[in-house]
Amino acid sequence: MAVIKMNILAVNERFPKHKMTIKRLYWEDETFQTICEDYQSCCQVLARLSQSTAEEAPARRREYLDLLQDLELEILQYLDEHKENIK
Repeated sequence: MAVIKMNILAVNERFPKHKMTIKRLYWEDETFQTICEDYQSCCQVLARLSQSTAEEAPARRREYLDLLQDLELEILQYLDEHKENIK
């Protein structure tokens, strides 16, 4: 249950106006669950990379920032496409 809450929390923090829709979609749609899991994982990696002093860290951070932006767009698109289908 804690992992589920963390996945929803990360997405809710980024899109606070959509909290109820995010919660419903998370419980009703496996694809959306996977997107939320990917988003949470990406946030965790970015946090680690932000503290890293490794030479490759800046390049990896840019890659993950791009991935995070792609996931955010995917989440917004998913929310928009499924807002009418929410029970």
